[in-house]
Amino acid sequence: MEIDQLFHQPPQEKEVERTRWRLKDLSEVIEWLKGVSEAGVAQILRRLGFSRKQAVAFIRSPDPEYQTKWQTLLTIREQIAEQTEEEEVLLYLDELTYYRRPSKAPAYWKCGHTQPRALEAPRSNTQTRIVAALNHSTGQVNYLQRSKIGKAALVAFYGQLRKAYPQAKTIYVVQDNWPNHKLDEVLSAMKDNQIVPLFLPTYASWLNPIEKLWRWLKQEVIHLHPYAQDIEKLRKAVLNFLDRFQTGSSALLTYTGIARLNC
Repeated sequence: MEIDQLFHQPPQEKEVERTRWRLKDLSEVIEWLKGVSEAGVAQILRRLGFSRKQAVAFIRSPDPEYQTKWQTLLTIREQIAEQTEEEEVLLYLDELTYYRRPSKAPAYWKCGHTQPRALEAPRSNTQTRIVAALNHSTGQVNYLQRSKIGKAALVAFYGQLRKAYPQAKTIYVVQDNWPNHKLDEVLSAMKDNQIVPLFLPTYASWLNPIEKLWRWLKQEVIHLHPYAQDIEKLRKAVLNFLDRFQTGSSALLTYTGIARLNC
């Protein structure tokens, strides 16, 4: 449809010096709309199924090896699905930072001018870091929580993953391109533990399902939490949440979308 194609182009391509289309612009650019009032154009758009919408942030991975890396991950998934013994394990790894002060989010509240409150504390907004790995087949989550996740923590965590899967000949770990993931000492620790890194295309976080685990954690524990005065209670609440997935979880596989991939 002509209008649909037009909305996928910036107005500048039609010599309209604006960044967004207006009703007035449409009546000037589209031949069969010329002479139609703005109200008339709006009515036509509604009849054709178009409306004015809030834009969402969007980015395409600029990685020239995007397809190659994506195909490698698909191939590993197929191998994991077809194996009769757990000789290979596929994990999704990522890090999360959360803070003493609660993050703000919508909550039910009485109608009127008052709003829900995020209770803070008059002290340093201390951060806590987590590195975790989500099992593609079972939904099991392994994690390490510290005030800082750097080279030493990653080396320790890879050793922790090896202990969690002693039977596996190879552990594939999907992870992003954070520079610490590629430090010599970290890569050496992976090799020593029979861990094969699968680095995601740059700026392609949607390929890592563990991102949705973080979303669940934020929704259930971190948003509007009441622990600003006691950070240890906050950290314990986070660990209690993650401990629910220590032995695997079909609910987590469904929530992250992995269950659909395994069908």
